[in-house]
Amino acid sequence: MILVTGSTGKVGQHLINVLQAKGVPFKALARSEASAQALAAQGVTVVRGDLSEPASLKAAFQGVEKLFLLSSASHFAGLELAALAAAKAAGVKHVVKLSAWGVSADSANPLLREHGRVEQALEASGLAWTILRPNFFMQNWVAFFAPGIKAGQPVYANTGEGRLAWIDARDIADVAATALTEPGHEGFVYELTGPESFSYAEVAARLADLLGRPVRHVAVPDAAAYQAIRGHGQDAWYAFGLVALNQGVRDGAADRVLGTTELVTGRAARTLDAYLREHLDAFRD
Repeated sequence: MILVTGSTGKVGQHLINVLQAKGVPFKALARSEASAQALAAQGVTVVRGDLSEPASLKAAFQGVEKLFLLSSASHFAGLELAALAAAKAAGVKHVVKLSAWGVSADSANPLLREHGRVEQALEASGLAWTILRPNFFMQNWVAFFAPGIKAGQPVYANTGEGRLAWIDARDIADVAATALTEPGHEGFVYELTGPESFSYAEVAARLADLLGRPVRHVAVPDAAAYQAIRGHGQDAWYAFGLVALNQGVRDGAADRVLGTTELVTGRAARTLDAYLREHLDAFRD
């Protein structure tokens, strides 16, 4: 039995779809009643629990042999460490953790440092493990930029002309599903990218060609990006982490193309052009 956390997010939802298609027994952890109802409507076996309430995890982990570990909360390391402790106590054998590109336990970026802390704890836990470190998601273009593009606004980011190998969240889910359902992936760290590397300006130009109207990228200073993220309701910890991620892009840290997805799944990673064409209506005015 597999337990999926983060089951309503960009990767978790796709992972559920893949596991359902494979006919693999799994259940999804739901923190809220709304999430539980939405998952149940998809035919998913749901267990209620909250990573911030360790006592709620005992029942959730009952009968679980493999765990997909993901938390999108701010300051998430404590939550994921609690999940690892509960998993070990319940007899879970294998954990597949969704981490991030460029992780280091001593990183100046708080997001990457938190992931690094959890990775270290997982490797020292005695549990079998697989770690996934994806680059930036293609889905971010719809989730974060589509409303502004629809309204004719530029795409603002503090990435300069830095390029990155955008990856489709569905490819991450495919790798996760393979690691969870097939033998031989224990002890591996999989760095995951798309098949090509593009700057924000280059993606904006591709969208402009597809839409038949201008789409611009404006490179903004770090301070302006930080204030904009804070203005959207994010706390200082998370805002600083996002700005620092974009600083890394600007410095070339994300400009690597790897074929890991195909090595693991046997299928080439999806292209950015295919993703944009598939979701073009989200950007139309």
